[in-house]
Amino acid sequence: MYVAVITEAEAMGLNRMVISELLRDLDRSRAFFAEMATHDYPITELIKDAMEAGALRRSDPEFAASQLLGLVKNFFFWPEFLLGEKLTSEGVMQDCVAMFLSHYKTDP
Repeated sequence: MYVAVITEAEAMGLNRMVISELLRDLDRSRAFFAEMATHDYPITELIKDAMEAGALRRSDPEFAASQLLGLVKNFFFWPEFLLGEKLTSEGVMQDCVAMFLSHYKTDP
């Protein structure tokens, strides 16, 4: 669902317009990225809850969410945003999640 939302045609067009404007104005760029951090809240909360429940190693949930989303965006958002190429491999998402989980797994 997350990948579908960030890669839909309307979102891509809006992102291209916004990012081109942000490159011109550092203050606007800072404000934009501060606001965008709040959009990761549901994933951050999911990770935080998993950490509190002992399903994931305790750490900074915001940082962990940023790592997971960075992996996902690297393979799904940026190739489409910059090159117009959709990644179709189902295994890539599983690899992103597996890499994240291997780092945040709880100690036995």
